[in-house]
Amino acid sequence: MYEDLGKKFLDVLATIGTYIPSTPRPAKKPDLYKRIFWTALVLIAYLIMSNIPLVGVNVVTSPQVLLMNIVFAANTGTLTQLGIGPIVTAGLVLELLAGAKLIELDITDPEDKKLFTLAQKGFAVLLGVVEAFGLVLSGSLWYSVGQGGVVVSNAPPFPIMLLDAILLAASTVIIIMMDEMVQKGWGIGSGISLFITAGVISGIAWELGGWFEQAGKVIWAGLIPSALMVGLDKVIIGNPLGLPKVPGTQIGAMPDLIGFLATIAMIILIAYLSSVKVNVPVAMHRMRGLRTKIPLNLLYVTNIPVLLAAIVFANVQAIAQSAPNSPLAQLAYFLSPPRGLLMVIHEPLRMLVYSVALTLLSIAFGILWVELSGLDPKTQARNLIESGMQIPGARTDPRHLERVLAKYIYPLTILSSIIVAGLVIVADIFGAYGTGTGLLLATMILVQYYTMLSFERAIETYPLLRKILGE
Repeated sequence: MYEDLGKKFLDVLATIGTYIPSTPRPAKKPDLYKRIFWTALVLIAYLIMSNIPLVGVNVVTSPQVLLMNIVFAANTGTLTQLGIGPIVTAGLVLELLAGAKLIELDITDPEDKKLFTLAQKGFAVLLGVVEAFGLVLSGSLWYSVGQGGVVVSNAPPFPIMLLDAILLAASTVIIIMMDEMVQKGWGIGSGISLFITAGVISGIAWELGGWFEQAGKVIWAGLIPSALMVGLDKVIIGNPLGLPKVPGTQIGAMPDLIGFLATIAMIILIAYLSSVKVNVPVAMHRMRGLRTKIPLNLLYVTNIPVLLAAIVFANVQAIAQSAPNSPLAQLAYFLSPPRGLLMVIHEPLRMLVYSVALTLLSIAFGILWVELSGLDPKTQARNLIESGMQIPGARTDPRHLERVLAKYIYPLTILSSIIVAGLVIVADIFGAYGTGTGLLLATMILVQYYTMLSFERAIETYPLLRKILGE
C-alpha cells in the first residue's frame, strides 16, 4: 500500500516538474573553455541576484555569518532569500522516503532515474512556492527589535508582500534552471556546489574585511580593519579590545586572529584527508591472478553526511525565523554552534548539544547515503565480480564477497562520518571563518573541481583519451 502511495506521490511531483522550463542538453559537448565561461556566467548571475533586494525590504548586513545562509547559499532580504533551500530540501526528503522504502525506486534504471529527477524538480518548485508565501505572509522579512527586545513588524501593504512572494518563487525556478544548465553539460560540476562555495568564500571575505550598520553608524567588524584600528595584538581572540561592544551580538562573536589561523589549518587538513586512501587487496582472474589494490577514500562518504545534517538544521532555523519567541526558535538556537573559544566557554551546553546532534545525524545520513548511492557492500561486490576481480582468499560468491567488503565499508562509513562531523565541530570551536560546515563543504568542493578540471584538461590535451574513455 505504501509503495503505491509513494509511486502516486512521485507521479504527481513529476507531473509538476514537466511544466517547469528545462535546460536542453548541448547537441555536442562544448570544449573546456566554453564550459568554464558558462559556469562563470551562471555564478555571476547568481551573485547579481544575491544583491538585488526584495521590494520594501531593507537589507542590513548581519554582524554574524549564519549557518542557514551558508548551507542554502542565501542572502537575507534579496532574490536569493531562499537560495538553494527548496532544491536540497526536496532531494533530502525524497531520499529519506526512498531509504525508508516508502518509495520503490531503482536509480540504475533510466526510467526510474528520470522519474526521480522530475519529481525532485517538481517538489523543489512546490517547496519554493510554499516557503516564499509562508515567509512573506509571516512578516519575518520586516521584523525589527525595538526597545526592551520587543519584536516589531513594519510590513508593507499586501500587494507589495504578494509581489515579493512571486519574486521569491520565480527566483527558485531560475535557480533550478541554472543548476540544470551546469549539470547537463554546459558547465562544470553542479550549480548547487558552485553557489555554496561562492557563499562560503563571500562569508570568509566578510570576516576578513567586512562591516555592518548599527543605528545608522558603520561598524568595521572584519579582522583586517579591526587590526588596523586597534592593532593586531588586540584582535587575537574574541571581540577586538579597544573597540566598542556591538549591541545585539554575543561575546566573542567578532572574527579574530585565532579564527583566521584555524581557517588556514582546517583547509590544509581537510584537503589532506580528502586524498588519504584505504587500500583493499584484490586479484584479477582475467589476468592470471594478478594482485592489485582498490583504493577507498578515508572520507568514504565525503561531505554528504554533514551537508544533509546541516540542511536539517538550516530548515529548522528557517522555519524558526517566522516565530522568534517560540520553542522552535530555542531548538534552532541550540542547533547552531557557538563560534569561537570565548563563545564556547560562555555556552558549553549549546556546543555540546550541537556536537552530539551533528555527530549522530552525520552517522545516520552517512549510512543512508552509502545504501542509496550504490556504495554499499552488495553493489560493490557485484561490481567486483562483473569486472573480473576478487578479494584474495574469498570465493566468487557475491554474498561472501559482500560480507568481506562489509568489514571494510561499514566501519569506514561510520569513521568517515565521525571525522567530517569532528572537523566541523573543531573548526567552529576555534571560530574558523565561513563556519565549520561551510569550510568543509567549500574545501571539498574545490578539491573536486580541481580533480575535474585536471581530468578535463588532460582529455583536451590528449584527444586519444576521449576515445578510450568513450567521451
